[in-house]
Amino acid sequence: MNTFTDFFRKIFHRPRQTTPSSQAMSFVAKAHEEMLAQHLQHAANWKYGKEKGWSADMEAGIIVFQFSGEQTGTTHFQVIGVYNEADKIFSWGWAQNSIPLSLRSHAVLAKQWGKTEQHPSFQTHSVQCSMEDAWNFAAVTRKLAGAASVYRGRVGSCYFFMTTDEVQIDVKSTTNVSPTTATVNNNPTQTHWAKGRQQNKW
Repeated sequence: MNTFTDFFRKIFHRPRQTTPSSQAMSFVAKAHEEMLAQHLQHAANWKYGKEKGWSADMEAGIIVFQFSGEQTGTTHFQVIGVYNEADKIFSWGWAQNSIPLSLRSHAVLAKQWGKTEQHPSFQTHSVQCSMEDAWNFAAVTRKLAGAASVYRGRVGSCYFFMTTDEVQIDVKSTTNVSPTTATVNNNPTQTHWAKGRQQNKW
């Protein structure tokens, strides 16, 4: 019976169904816990989640956060994936040809992990899931890549999930900024740190 099942599966190209192991699920839970801890730390140190706006340069892989006053935060990023809240579908960055290859390497790590751990959601181009699931995908990707954080930016009904490097804070005053989690630029003539930044470490 198994022989016929395998035979027909090969004919119709139907992939063998896999189920993530308990070890894989534990990894996901741990990654999510670590991500939340990072978010709390960043919120306290550089106002993560309090930004008034954001903009991203897909060619340079640079994202800029706008805060109140004259403060901005700049960092490198990579695309994890995009979650469409309207149809509840998460599309992986590794499957998006419109995204430069240089911004997909972290997502590729997640795909490779999914293959090793037999987790189908990490190997499928698009996944029907909840927002919480999308956060879990992002958390795992961050952990695998050793990224400094995860950011979710909204564009209409879509949410872009990204890994980020350490944030460079461009302000005239260092008040309430911790140098352990963000670098401070006090040079008022350099309004955009990215212009003088060397190649990112990723």
